[in-house]
Amino acid sequence: MARAMAVVQPPEARVRQAPSGLGLWLWVVACLGWLLGVAWQWQSVRLAPAAWFHGCVALGALGLLSGVWLEWRTPLRWRRLVLLPVFALAAALLAWGSTGWRVSQVLAQRWPSHLNGVDVWAVLKLEGLPQPLPPAGTEGRALRWRLDAAVLRWEGVQPEPGWRLPEHITLYADWPGSVAPRAGQSWRMRLRLHAPDGLSNPGVNSGTRSAFGRGVRAVGQLRPGADSLQLAGDGDAPSWQDRIDRWRQGVREAILQRVPSAREAGVLSGLAVGDQAAIASGDWDVLRRTGVAHAVSISGAHVAMLGSLCAALTRRLWSRSSRLCHWLPAPTAALWVAVLGAAAYALASGGGVPAQRTVWTMALMSALRLLGGAWPWPLVWLSCATLVTVWDPFALMQPGFWLSFVAVAVLMSAGERSLEVGFASAPTQRANVRGMPGVWCWLRDEAMALWRTQRLVSLALMPLSLVCFQQASLVGAAANLLAVPIFGALITPLALAGTVFPPAWDVAAACTGLAFQGLQWLSDLPMAIWATPSPPLWVAVAAVVASFALALPGPWRWRSLALPFLLPLLLLPEPWRVLPRPALGQFAAVAMDVGQGTAVLVRTAQHSLLFDTGASLPAGGDMGARVVLPVLQALGVRRLDALLISHQDNDHVGGALSVVRGVPVGVLRSSLPEDHGLLARHADRLPSGTWTLPHQPCAAGQAWTWDGVRFEVLHPTQADLQNRQRLSTNALSCVLRVQADGGQSLLLTGDIEAPQEQALLAREGAARLRSTVLVVPHHGSQTSSTPAFLAAVQAQEAVIQAGRRNRYGHPSPPVLARYVALGVHVDATPACGAWLWQSDERWGKGRCWRSQTQRLWDEASSNDGP
Repeated sequence: MARAMAVVQPPEARVRQAPSGLGLWLWVVACLGWLLGVAWQWQSVRLAPAAWFHGCVALGALGLLSGVWLEWRTPLRWRRLVLLPVFALAAALLAWGSTGWRVSQVLAQRWPSHLNGVDVWAVLKLEGLPQPLPPAGTEGRALRWRLDAAVLRWEGVQPEPGWRLPEHITLYADWPGSVAPRAGQSWRMRLRLHAPDGLSNPGVNSGTRSAFGRGVRAVGQLRPGADSLQLAGDGDAPSWQDRIDRWRQGVREAILQRVPSAREAGVLSGLAVGDQAAIASGDWDVLRRTGVAHAVSISGAHVAMLGSLCAALTRRLWSRSSRLCHWLPAPTAALWVAVLGAAAYALASGGGVPAQRTVWTMALMSALRLLGGAWPWPLVWLSCATLVTVWDPFALMQPGFWLSFVAVAVLMSAGERSLEVGFASAPTQRANVRGMPGVWCWLRDEAMALWRTQRLVSLALMPLSLVCFQQASLVGAAANLLAVPIFGALITPLALAGTVFPPAWDVAAACTGLAFQGLQWLSDLPMAIWATPSPPLWVAVAAVVASFALALPGPWRWRSLALPFLLPLLLLPEPWRVLPRPALGQFAAVAMDVGQGTAVLVRTAQHSLLFDTGASLPAGGDMGARVVLPVLQALGVRRLDALLISHQDNDHVGGALSVVRGVPVGVLRSSLPEDHGLLARHADRLPSGTWTLPHQPCAAGQAWTWDGVRFEVLHPTQADLQNRQRLSTNALSCVLRVQADGGQSLLLTGDIEAPQEQALLAREGAARLRSTVLVVPHHGSQTSSTPAFLAAVQAQEAVIQAGRRNRYGHPSPPVLARYVALGVHVDATPACGAWLWQSDERWGKGRCWRSQTQRLWDEASSNDGP
């Protein structure tokens, strides 16, 4: 950004200073008040009445107008005391009210709950880039697509009283034929929809929040059948946004057709048209571990780079025409072309928050240049942050907003020279230093400037990365020395040039492959990342402010005073963690929200055990990577002493390979057959190229003690394992009982059914089965939870891990009635999210993560049934 503005700075501009004194402070407190008002609204759990929003908007506008009047009329000695709080409070009220009103307009759209599971018809217009997904099920099926659409017309659907039907939806569709859906097309579709809902776990981004930020109020499937999809015609002429999206889709298809490697094609699609979904999850892992994810997405640096190139080219060509220069000076023309070029690139890339920030900053600074003004960087920074949140208040809740603005603030504060001086001069014009040729002197200075920039940005963003993602790259500064010049100055221009000269993509793909080889090597280093548990809000705020203070210029003796505020984040004390480490003789349990599947973490004072890993997904990926690993990271679990896989059903073992690859595992216990893929000893199973994970079949009678906590395997028996061919996979489910020193216990049952429950009763007896908490067998299926078994267990609490609206009907209503009749408190993950419990009963009953973290966007989905 700074370089773009420097290239186009009119040297003859008459500089007028920024508003000084009271005027400057009024603008600063107004911007701060606005940002605090927006943040205040997003922290709300329930939506306030609409009258409150209208009243706050009116009061805020009246307060600002009154503040302007007071500035003119109030005696000078009273101005500061009166006007500063007036402007701050008025801006905060205006922001809170206007944001709340916009939120209410989205929340007023609700999908009728009685239409869940019912086929409906609608005419839709596709928006954005259709995203291809792996086909579901067997080979040969149609390609699956993820589609965002605006609803043009509902057919035969009536909203519930007091609500509106959704105006934007997201679909997953098996698209028939070989022709891909195109952005801007209108289709009449037969759909099955439900309200947006996402999994709720510590350390995992909320899918409900993401859908809300895009205005999506219903999610569902295109129903199969030849008559389920009819082209409705384009209707009106395509809008400018439709034309941009179609151009983006055409560029993506051209890249995928020309570049054979999926990795290189995905990166080029991300850089050319902002299609970050084209980059595989494994490649994203490499980029995150090396701290260069920003380099392969269209960030502010890429937008500013294009603006600077447009400005330099315009200034050179414009100055060749004396007629044009008399009509408009070349520096002024270059200024406008830079802003327009950056805005066009931002629109073509999807208009993400970093791109918005850069365009707003360039536009504001351009206006100041043309008016002959110069503002200090904090004022420019705050103004741009305010403009972004005025345009899109939800941007404040995105990690990209904070990462982008903190990085820019660090660079601005490092020296305002970067805002006034640009690409220095050409290498050949530079004076020699100590006999060095001009080009080498230029390269040395550029390398030193790049190293200084990356050092400052890495230092400032590391705590913020730990707060947002619970991990930060320790090799980020070194990796960015490789990535920023290669991706920013070489691959990105080639990716854009390929839109008019496709052979440029071949060169860009080759450079991308070479760059990834270096990044992969850095990613595989043992200490590539630093991970911390999820911190409390006050620790996060203190650490981010402290890191920013450390990156500011000034004497080190003053900046070092911020170091103590970083320590709680880097070495988070146990009492401040989401799930503190239990005392000796006690344990804690987390039943994760993994949809239709099981994954339970059991922690003692020094050990951790994971019981099952969730499912692999038809659309690609698995719950091990999406949920289990982020939860382990958020809770501070860096090693699993044991991984216990109950049986070979996909919803229990599907995420195991991702878990084994992502975290060290001491021993694998399971009832899996010897020929199962997880047990196959292939050299490519682990990144290290070797398989060192020992396996022990789980069998009744096995027992061990960790930190005073006893673990016992109760099922299956050795005879069951030897006769596995005659038994179902559910019949071989491992059953584990965990008992604390004080007698509190947890019973993990897998998918056992009525015969296995009867066998357990006959073999172990009721006394051996009695437990404080029961993870309900087989997700609450009517084939399990027999009355005799429940009477023997005598659980005080029961947890059901099941998927919302799953096709099996779990949990079964008769089964739930049995638990209620026995006085057992039942929590189900669809409504509860992750369930957390400690055996020392410091919390009393178990805690539901969804209720602890509920915000405005969860209001509708939390009322939807399981």
